[in-house]
Amino acid sequence: MDAKTVYQTLTNFDSFKSLITTLISMAIAATLTYKIVLFTLKKEVRLFKNLKTKIQVFDPPNKYNKNMQIECDEIDNNPLFNKTIRFSDADPRHRNSIGTKSLIILGYGDDFTFFETIFNKATDYEIPVIIYTYGDSRALEQKHFDLLNKYRWYSVCNTPIRLISDVFTILSTFTFK
Repeated sequence: MDAKTVYQTLTNFDSFKSLITTLISMAIAATLTYKIVLFTLKKEVRLFKNLKTKIQVFDPPNKYNKNMQIECDEIDNNPLFNKTIRFSDADPRHRNSIGTKSLIILGYGDDFTFFETIFNKATDYEIPVIIYTYGDSRALEQKHFDLLNKYRWYSVCNTPIRLISDVFTILSTFTFK
């Protein structure tokens, strides 16, 4: 074996090694790109499917003499969300309208029994609940927190912008059954 043959063999081996390294790098890059696109696509599909979710607002009478009409109008005016279904009295029969594909917004009211009834119905279906306190961060009493601490899918909101933010966040991340 002369030097020229050894040099050609080494050059061919070096070229082959470079080719294999390039192909492996391209395969890894293609796999990572595929995984990232698939992950993003799954999140987007979940978001667009969840944006069709029924948003139910339970707005019972309260000590503030406020209602959630402005907040409901803001949600209704947002083209991303479905129109809200608003119940403005403390009739416990409204709990029958709650389903597995619902997002519940429960206004703080004077009647704890109504609060508990709606909240428990939502927990039965394991759907998220947003508690709205009309701007009073200290409105909820210990009995409310005792009830809330038994469930993991709830949020407490004090302001309209936080309410809209929580609605979008929940709809973009929660997996409804």
